[in-house]
Amino acid sequence: MARTHRARYRWNDLVTRLVTKHKLVVGIAMLCIAMPSFADRQPGSLSTVKINVATGNVEIIHRLHNHDAELGIIAILKDHSLTMDQLVGRAQLALYIEDRFTIAVTDGDEIGAPLDLELLGAELDGEFVLVYQEFSGTFPAMVAVRNDILRDVFPEQVNHVNIAIGGSVRSLTFKDRDRWHRTSLE
Repeated sequence: MARTHRARYRWNDLVTRLVTKHKLVVGIAMLCIAMPSFADRQPGSLSTVKINVATGNVEIIHRLHNHDAELGIIAILKDHSLTMDQLVGRAQLALYIEDRFTIAVTDGDEIGAPLDLELLGAELDGEFVLVYQEFSGTFPAMVAVRNDILRDVFPEQVNHVNIAIGGSVRSLTFKDRDRWHRTSLE
């Protein structure tokens, strides 16, 4: 009888240890799966340049994460009361972007005059803020783009520009010390 009790004790002890190890393995696996969501997100923006079929104008849409936009505007203007929830916060961001995003005509290696981009406004879209610009006129076949949005605030900022004009999409990436990128739209 003592032997049966001892065997049952060992069996229960073994089951308890296996269940505990199983819980530990499952817990570690769940933590590994969740870790990327805790990782720091690299600040960046996405600017899309395309023809608005309804108007024939070129529209530029800048998309930034709301949190990055708020931190950037606060750092630039030194006003901790600004948020992207406020119209004045979005207006300040739009004016800032107007000064930091340029499309210019190019002629060979020479960068010519910047296009006259009209600032239309900004709005919230979920966790992002969108800033709208427009160009009405003939879009040149060769352009140079400069995108310094939040690069003066966040050194690790990476800005992407997708130009969907002329039947294909050209993607430009601005990081580190990048200044101008040239592209042909033919």
